[in-house]
Amino acid sequence: MNQASTSSAARTLRGRVWKFGDQVCGDDGIIEFAAVRDGFGKPFDVESLRQMCFRKLRPEFPSEVRPGDIVVGGANFAHHNHVEVSVALKASGISAVLVESCESGFIRRAMSQGLPVLLVPGITRVVEDGDVISVTPATGKIELADGRVIDSPPFSPQMVQIWEAGGLVNALAAEFAASRS
Repeated sequence: MNQASTSSAARTLRGRVWKFGDQVCGDDGIIEFAAVRDGFGKPFDVESLRQMCFRKLRPEFPSEVRPGDIVVGGANFAHHNHVEVSVALKASGISAVLVESCESGFIRRAMSQGLPVLLVPGITRVVEDGDVISVTPATGKIELADGRVIDSPPFSPQMVQIWEAGGLVNALAAEFAASRS
């Protein structure tokens, strides 16, 4: 149920929804930045980030999240965030984040980690915790639990390339390797 499937047209993600509301702070809600700030600029303690992900808002999240799950957030989701927020989400197995709105910096930082974030106004009104939905970032199509399909802006070809490579560093490494052959 929570796995990526591949078609010839575009990769689709299918997963269980974890729904959050408006104004969820990245650094003091999704993670606890005060607990990691001394390591700022150093390699990430990925396991520590995974264990603290959403712990303040949903204490069950670190133990109950499954690979492929999808986070749905309200307005101004993940405001005030550092890259550790995206690392924590990805390390938790989250395959995509769908939000009513967020800072553009969150989208860029998540993409650099290979985590797709899609802007989907109205998403919190049409999904509930535990719904199983499908997301195709390349087309912007989102299939809801009841079979309805809603649209979000599709990813550009460059965004798809970065996402499918697993992040910006991997995409750049592949581009560099291709240019040298």
